[in-house]
Amino acid sequence: MTEKNLIIVASGNSELGQSVVENLLTEDNFEIAATYRSEATGLNKTYLDVNKDPNKYCFKADLRDVEQVQQMIFKIAKLGRIWGIINFSGEATSKRLFRTSQPEIENVIMNNLMPAINLTTEFLKYVSVGGFTGGRLIQISSITVRRPLPGTVPYVIAKSGIEGLVRSSAEELGRFQITTNALRLGYFDRGMAKRDVPNEILETISKSSASRSLGMPHNLSAALNYLLDKNSGFQTGSIIDLDGGLF
Repeated sequence: MTEKNLIIVASGNSELGQSVVENLLTEDNFEIAATYRSEATGLNKTYLDVNKDPNKYCFKADLRDVEQVQQMIFKIAKLGRIWGIINFSGEATSKRLFRTSQPEIENVIMNNLMPAINLTTEFLKYVSVGGFTGGRLIQISSITVRRPLPGTVPYVIAKSGIEGLVRSSAEELGRFQITTNALRLGYFDRGMAKRDVPNEILETISKSSASRSLGMPHNLSAALNYLLDKNSGFQTGSIIDLDGGLF
């Protein structure tokens, strides 16, 4: 029996990340490992529901710390060949810029940007030093880069940095046939948007989109499956809008 390749869902304990883990676990293409920073009760249940041991597949790591990322990749690599990483790490504010302190700004930028940088550099090392060929890096960005909302300045700065990382690292990663792309998510029915954006604004946004709806986890999983596929190697350095048609 051929050994399945592994996908790491970084910050898989986030609400949207956990939904993606749940969807991917029902498929037969990959083994799925997930990371969390502090609390993993919901993530553990997701694995138990499909009769998988969360102690084997769930890993605690602060992705802002490069040494913890190195250790996490080392541990997960014992389960099999790591084929790809999906990075859900992120944090936002909803305060106007003049009311936001410098530590708050730095915290948002650090919590969004450093995990993306660390995962990119350490996955590149894993593939190149390990003598592998091929891999997939997928960063989660936000529609607010293109259509900012009030109170999102630090978040938009950080997500813009992630998109810059994707574009600027594509050539270097491509030498090892690793693709790197970002999904610029619109408004979904769960996660950060559902939590932080008032319902009346979400309703207006959903009605004004071409799809007339908010995104659902299965919409995101379908896009991720395409980018993870071994036949998607021509798609790299891309920022892909997944927003239901917000123009």
